[in-house]
Amino acid sequence: MTAHPTAPRSRRERPAKPALTREGIIATTVDLMRAEGLERVTMRRLAKELDTGPASLYVYVRNMAELHAAVLDELLGAVDLSPATADGEWRDRLVRILTSYTSVLFEYPGLAQSALVARPFGKHYLKLLEALLALLNEGGIEPDRAAWLLDLLLQFATATAAEHAHRAPGDTPQSEADWQALATVVRDVSPRTHPHIAALGTRLLSGSPKDRLAWGFDVLIAGARHTPLPEVLAPSPVDTRGAGETGSAGETGSAGDTRGAQGTRGTRATGATRATRATGD
Repeated sequence: MTAHPTAPRSRRERPAKPALTREGIIATTVDLMRAEGLERVTMRRLAKELDTGPASLYVYVRNMAELHAAVLDELLGAVDLSPATADGEWRDRLVRILTSYTSVLFEYPGLAQSALVARPFGKHYLKLLEALLALLNEGGIEPDRAAWLLDLLLQFATATAAEHAHRAPGDTPQSEADWQALATVVRDVSPRTHPHIAALGTRLLSGSPKDRLAWGFDVLIAGARHTPLPEVLAPSPVDTRGAGETGSAGETGSAGDTRGAQGTRGTRATGATRATRATGD
């Protein structure tokens, strides 16, 4: 008896693909990032994983910047916000939350660098802002100063994580060999040509990364408490934008603006923050 080849299944008989959703795209992006690194996540790679075309993804996210912001917000759900309602000194609890935020970024080097310009505006980001603002309020920081301090604290934390992030496997600019070379130069520098560096020597590189991070937060908090804002403030983009206008990714000028409390940019660093170079690794 002759066996007949199996007839190919029609598309109608194949199992239906799961419906494409924004939540599903973000979840798949997170999975790919954990498995392959953020630098490998492209719209084409993501579309292949979701068994769809790249054009379909743009219905749910406008560009990679918006996707990175959404992924960042998803991962911010891992930040420990419990110190906000715990007992203890408010400043210590604030630093614990900021340290947890920095640690989350440390786990995802590519995301840490992207977070310097990403503008998350989801639920986890807003919960983070609310917890930090509540502690600043508890500490008696004036509301206007708290609004700007919040931005500086998140910039400092984000820049610290981004600076220590490895760009690629084997590419470790903060490697032990690099630090030993830097320590040698600092230790052996001529006091005649560089008297201040020679006087401090390896103290420029002293301290653990954790201690330097916490000290940096303390400096910013103390400085904000004693530094008034300019008497005349220029209007923010949100203040000047029309009610129905839409800005760049993550910015909307509508009444439902969800960028965050008091106009903060949160994780967007506005300058080249390099103050943490000598933290030691």
